[in-house]
Amino acid sequence: MIVRKLTTTLNYNQMIDIIRLMFEFGSLIVFSLLHIIIYPSFNYFSKEELVNWYRDKRDQIYLFAILLGPIHLTSIILQLVHKQDLYTIVSSITICALWVQHYVIIEANHAIIIKGVGSLEKAKRAIKNNNLIRIIILTFLLGWTILKTVQSTNFWLVTN
Repeated sequence: MIVRKLTTTLNYNQMIDIIRLMFEFGSLIVFSLLHIIIYPSFNYFSKEELVNWYRDKRDQIYLFAILLGPIHLTSIILQLVHKQDLYTIVSSITICALWVQHYVIIEANHAIIIKGVGSLEKAKRAIKNNNLIRIIILTFLLGWTILKTVQSTNFWLVTN
């Protein structure tokens, strides 16, 4: 195998592609961990225990996902400013829609649990289902981003 020489300097578009790739990968990991570890544990809490768990701020991993949002959105806006193709337009709209979904639907259901009012079962189910949809969409988007990043940079192995 021959490893292509990595260039020491990347152009602006390549740096944005790589930054965006990192944030999409990070988002996918955090949301997957929430889906695999945190959300299934909701079934083992009584209503009072779940409300106390939220009020004690034990869901701090979720804050990491919220911190990713503005930087992720900034990277897609920068990418969209510099190149407008099918990938950037569709993926930018998709990412914006996912973050709107996060703040409007998922955060609203977390607020229902924190307040301890309404149907907690319905809120828990809505959180799990919306997070699963987000994970599936992010998985396809991450694959597309990897493909576009590999095509635009020389960070891969080449065989002869």
